[in-house]
Amino acid sequence: MQIISTYIRYLIASLILVSILTFYACQSFEPDKWEQNISNVGSSSSLKAIDLNADGVLDIVMGAGAMEFKQTEHGVIALDGIDGNMLWKVPARNQIVGSPIFQDVTGDGTPDVFIGGRSAILYAIDGKDGTVIWEYLKNDPSADYYNDTTILNFNGCQWINDINDDGIKELIAGYGGFVKAPPEQLDRPSGKLMIFSGKTGELIAQAAMPDRKESYTCPVIYRDNTGILDIIFGTGGENIDGSLYRVNLKEVLNDDISNAIKLASGNGKGFIAPPLITDVNLDGAQDVVINSVDGRLIAIDGTDNSELWIASLPGEFDSYTMPAYGQFTGNDDYPDFFVSNGVGPWPDTKHTIHSLIDGATGDVIFKDTLGSFQYASPLVLDYNDDGKDDVLLAINRKIKNKVGMSTMEFFGTELIVFPSGQENPISIYTPELGTNLGSTPLLQDIDGDNNLDLIYSLMSDPHKFYSFKNLKVVKTEFNLHPRNIKLGSYME
Repeated sequence: MQIISTYIRYLIASLILVSILTFYACQSFEPDKWEQNISNVGSSSSLKAIDLNADGVLDIVMGAGAMEFKQTEHGVIALDGIDGNMLWKVPARNQIVGSPIFQDVTGDGTPDVFIGGRSAILYAIDGKDGTVIWEYLKNDPSADYYNDTTILNFNGCQWINDINDDGIKELIAGYGGFVKAPPEQLDRPSGKLMIFSGKTGELIAQAAMPDRKESYTCPVIYRDNTGILDIIFGTGGENIDGSLYRVNLKEVLNDDISNAIKLASGNGKGFIAPPLITDVNLDGAQDVVINSVDGRLIAIDGTDNSELWIASLPGEFDSYTMPAYGQFTGNDDYPDFFVSNGVGPWPDTKHTIHSLIDGATGDVIFKDTLGSFQYASPLVLDYNDDGKDDVLLAINRKIKNKVGMSTMEFFGTELIVFPSGQENPISIYTPELGTNLGSTPLLQDIDGDNNLDLIYSLMSDPHKFYSFKNLKVVKTEFNLHPRNIKLGSYME
């Protein structure tokens, strides 16, 4: 009954979309568009924008890769923001799954690119020409990068303060996850927090997880009102019990985080997606909001580490997305949260439940089933230009086409807006054949024309869900002011 209701509302929303498009057409708005296709790779890396060629237009950087455990010439790609043409590419021995961060470490005025991936790949890349400045482990023909249990993954990295006084911020990264371990193998290599010199890649510190469990989360920086810097990170996964922790940076620098404060338990699973840092209870201090693998949304007071609330749905989940925040319900100033959870255990996750959580109480006030499995995170903007926050989300679903006398099913992907985070979903981009696994789109005015740009990616293979080929990156534009963006990119 829920699914039938969803698609009835979906049909109504599509009619609404026709009216919206007619309105835009009357304004004689012609959106800037471009498209880039790369046949031999796919991606689950989220897109980021930075000006690499000094033309005043932000360019697009993302990780990519072939099927797991295969080398590729397109491990990291940079696309010209004007036309989508490739500026440079960097090869990789496995998939680059992290999202890029930027800092000029060469002193040439161009931001450089830092990004990580599977098989212990961590690159510092010259933003101007794609030359690798440094990397954590250079290719060694004698190394077994796919089966050696000491060679894990860099799933995300963040900047911290300049530790070695060279004028360049240092890099903290989460290192962990032995992906070849079968589900029944519970004894897995411990993850680590690692700190590197941003300028040279020198390893400054490393500390094993306090519970010696595997770890997939990108560590997140928490800075309190006094300037004290803590690191929030998680352990565990789909089959490994883990926890969410908080530790002071000084302890990481001492190579020992065994006394890290436990903020939440994984309840038999763990924490994979990074937390969101925002003021939930309006006390002036930042709080921690995280989506656990088992599908609970947990809010933790940043001042005393106490639990503010837990929102949960009945059922079994494997969840990999960050929540999005906005003003979606009630007449209060409390932020509310929109979250997507995969239903069913990995790798048999069949579909997704989207839900809206009242940030004042933790109550679930809306839920809907739309689309199959994906782990791209939601974004927030005022799409209807009515002064209210709306949710933008990439979804995957089955598309039925008639071929001769037969009806065939294909994989399709599209972009959906939930007005006010809870109203009838609107399809804002015609469904395309293919899938988007985990590449969160980008909302940003990359060309400075005061129109909101949307850049997103998909793998345009209609037959295989995990194809990792036929990567397509698309840039389009809305007749909306950039101020309509509330949350425009992954880990913003």
